[in-house]
Amino acid sequence: MRQGNKRSGRLAPWREGVQWLASLLLLAIPFFQIGGQSLLRLDAGSRTLLFFGASLRIEEFYLFLIVVLILVFGFLFVTMLFGRVWCGWLCPQTTLCDLADWMDARLAGLKPALWQRLARHLSYLALAALVACNLVWYFIAPPQFFQRLITGGIGPVAGTTLITVLLLVYLDLAFVRRSFCKSVCPYGRIQLMTMERGTLTLEFDPARKDACLRCGACVRSCPMGIDIRDGLQVECINCGRCLDACREVMEKRGCSGLIRYSFGNLPGEPVRLNRKALLLGAVLLLLALALAAGVAGRKEATLKLQRSAGAEVKRLPDGSLVNFYTVYLENRATRAGFFSLKVAPLPGRQMELIGPVQGLQLAANQNRKVDLALKVKPAPARALNAELRLVSQGRVLAATPLPVAVE
Repeated sequence: MRQGNKRSGRLAPWREGVQWLASLLLLAIPFFQIGGQSLLRLDAGSRTLLFFGASLRIEEFYLFLIVVLILVFGFLFVTMLFGRVWCGWLCPQTTLCDLADWMDARLAGLKPALWQRLARHLSYLALAALVACNLVWYFIAPPQFFQRLITGGIGPVAGTTLITVLLLVYLDLAFVRRSFCKSVCPYGRIQLMTMERGTLTLEFDPARKDACLRCGACVRSCPMGIDIRDGLQVECINCGRCLDACREVMEKRGCSGLIRYSFGNLPGEPVRLNRKALLLGAVLLLLALALAAGVAGRKEATLKLQRSAGAEVKRLPDGSLVNFYTVYLENRATRAGFFSLKVAPLPGRQMELIGPVQGLQLAANQNRKVDLALKVKPAPARALNAELRLVSQGRVLAATPLPVAVE
């Protein structure tokens, strides 16, 4: 029972669980839908970002910019608090390397050696193909992707992206792996700029260095090939493998492990306050509030108007005046809707819209062009401004100035 309790302190199952969960979410998100639209996808054709039920057109990308800023500052915030936990627990590169190591171990006993190498590289290609497809799914919905792939209509941009990512990931798994983390990835260097005394790190307890058996288990278990006993190193990814290895060895002697996670405090001391992290947390809160306000203030539909090119103002025998316009409608909701166009009344004048202005059906995220005319009676002596309204279920969703010219 005592041994079971000790082994329950291993971090490996937790780390692997987090990696599996993150990987499955990345694979599954393109298949989830809200209101018939992808949960998260950038539709390049309509220049629209489908974001968890919201459809952000290109003119609304300021909201997407806020999301990107939240991700960037959130990334730095996590680093200030927890060091390179991202690298060891969530980074796709680490997950891919761990999967490749697992596949290598499964194929290690395959004979002859030529078949083993062939099976390994085929498994790398399969994993690289999955990663490449998953990336493209965030731009092309999976049902359309598979249909276009089978029929050969994937397109030059998507096809080039698919092949390029597949080759890069395959070469990474076959020849690079964790060398990328050691020498190319800039995140480790960014960590040095964001870390404070109170940042979470893995450290060897110097007060118990005499208890170290010098067995080398911590070094052998480290995927980055470093020795945690030499102190904090930029290559450390906070994965905790050395911690597990040390605990396993020391438990056999009835002792606790010599490696631990620390927020810069000695055992029994309170955790130090990370002032930079608190400041960054305040910035994140402000960005989150700005995003919430922006999303809450989004219009369900938009209305844009311009004069019809080449159309002249007409005066009719009954003393009325006719202007011609082109109107562009957009349904930004996640469901189809019926809309009508109405002109706001002006005292002393009859205002009549002529054209397809009633019962306009627009699917979710659909745009529509409408040509119409405005008849004003009696004709004004000089130019005036009216107001065109987009109405649905008795509610005015959008309005725009409607200039009335006299010549």
